[in-house]
Amino acid sequence: MMPGLQHFFESMRAYLSEPGAEGMERLYAAHPGWEAPRERVALYGRFVRHHVVDGVEKLFPLVRRCVGEATWEELIRDYFATGPARHHELNRLGEHFPDFLADRAREERGLTAWVPALARFEWTDFAVYASEERVPETMERLSPNPTLTVLQHPWRLCAFVRDGAHGEPLPGEEMALLWRHPTTLTTLYMAADDAALLALKMAVEGLAPEDVAAATGVAEASIRAAMERGVADGLVLAP
Repeated sequence: MMPGLQHFFESMRAYLSEPGAEGMERLYAAHPGWEAPRERVALYGRFVRHHVVDGVEKLFPLVRRCVGEATWEELIRDYFATGPARHHELNRLGEHFPDFLADRAREERGLTAWVPALARFEWTDFAVYASEERVPETMERLSPNPTLTVLQHPWRLCAFVRDGAHGEPLPGEEMALLWRHPTTLTTLYMAADDAALLALKMAVEGLAPEDVAAATGVAEASIRAAMERGVADGLVLAP
């Protein structure tokens, strides 16, 4: 890249990280004689910041509610300063927000430890919904849903989210399962229980209900019920 062009991009990057009056003054000082209309440059700066702010607010409404408006505004400002919008798909601008919050929690800036986990849950909810994994129209055998994503965290986030994310989540190890239903195309989630894990094990290992019943001593009817619940929920896919 030519030195002049590299200098321009570096100065513009600095401006977009702080698209206010001071940032604009530094941008113009870096390019003496530049005659671009200031109102247009300011509009561009606000436009880029709006994409990040608007996208993150839509992706993480529960985090926003839990931390409160004052903290949220501070977090958004600092997250934007870590780097301006780079991806053409606007929702992807929030992809690194959970990691950003995790760093904030480690720095002990008053952010509770479960907030980054909640952000990861919200991001995964969207990522599963937008997954490009193809769900086959026909199956040869019982198979796990290809959009399935597993999160492990020391809080009861599934119940917390289901109840509207009020207060704080209860502590406790949880394996959260999130997947896109093959028919309704909505993201579903649940705290993994024995029935769900059994259905997944059968799907992954190709086990028949009668074989599981013989190996475990559990009634075959109970095993079939677990499998049928998994199929109805779209967690596993049946022939």
